Amino acid sequence: MRNLKYLTLALLLGTLEITPAFAKPGHCDKACENGEQQATRLEHLKERLDLTAQQEAEIKDIFASTKATHEALHEEKRVTREELRELFRTDTLDEPRLRELVRKQSDQRADMMIAQHATRTRINQVLTPEQQEQHEASRQQRQERRGAAKHRQ
Repeated sequence: MRNLKYLTLALLLGTLEITPAFAKPGHCDKACENGEQQATRLEHLKERLDLTAQQEAEIKDIFASTKATHEALHEEKRVTREELRELFRTDTLDEPRLRELVRKQSDQRADMMIAQHATRTRINQVLTPEQQEQHEASRQQRQERRGAAKHRQ
């Protein structure tokens, strides 16, 4: 039973270790650092939702105000991932430290999801009801495509 627990934990952590290797290249590299990703996202919203100049300006301000928070969260996640990698490279099992890092990683993921939802909520407050429907439909389609892509692998 104890071995099964360690095996399960090792498989979970092994999955966490290799997951970044399968990330899409260019997803969040230098583009994130210089704001290109936000500009691209704003352009997509502008095209899909036919934003007014006022809406575009407000959404640009939302992106600018949340950028520092998102960057800090990404950096925290990167540091934790590196700490986990270092721990995996050791020959001994430091279970308390491993549990601490796994919990920390989980909390960081929750923080990121909350921040993303808060940003999306702020953007929706700028949109008209029709634009909100279009935005949500577009988001659902993107999630479905991502889900389908995951199943093909």
